[in-house]
Amino acid sequence: MFWRRRAAQAPTVPEIVRPVPEPTPAPRTDAPKPTPAPAPFTPPTPASPLPEPRFAEPLVLTLKATRLSATLVSTTLSYRLVVANRGTAPMTDIAVGGDMTSAHASKSMDEQLGLTGPDFPPLHRIEHLGAGEEVAVPGEIRLPLSAITPIRNGEAALFVPLARFDAWASTPGGGAVHARAAFLIGQESAPAADRLQPFRLDLGPRIWADLGQRALALPDT
Repeated sequence: MFWRRRAAQAPTVPEIVRPVPEPTPAPRTDAPKPTPAPAPFTPPTPASPLPEPRFAEPLVLTLKATRLSATLVSTTLSYRLVVANRGTAPMTDIAVGGDMTSAHASKSMDEQLGLTGPDFPPLHRIEHLGAGEEVAVPGEIRLPLSAITPIRNGEAALFVPLARFDAWASTPGGGAVHARAAFLIGQESAPAADRLQPFRLDLGPRIWADLGQRALALPDT
């Protein structure tokens, strides 16, 4: 009786029933949406043509300063000037003029570059230059000490030479070609640097041989 009473009082363990999955709904069979017709193609407007590239000037002047000397009355720059025909036609009767001045902040840029004032004195004449040819001509330019505007730095009187050149040439058919160039002259520093060293005129007559030059950009004229 005791065991039967215990069995009657024992809890009933519920049976776990696996859930039955719901059936997967069938995919919708909506009618496909109509594809819109593509918009009509409009070709892009062509860009404006680029301007014609500007070619280098056919007559080119390049300077190599070789020596500067100072006496009690004047300074003299010795140089070698390369005159080159970079064009496609021969040139004749090339006339080269030039001079030397002193660079100084008291002068206008046009005055220093020789863009204003009288024509340069004649220096060289070259009979003929074929297309692609060049010739090197040696020369000297003198500048009196009285015409130099020195840069004062304490007791030092500094001279910054500025060599300027101008050239004209004739081309076939009666045309003309013009070229200008300006070069700053100074002493090369060691080690080499972008800036050149000026010349001291307060130390008396002397000769400088280790020279450098820097071509200056000129405005279109």
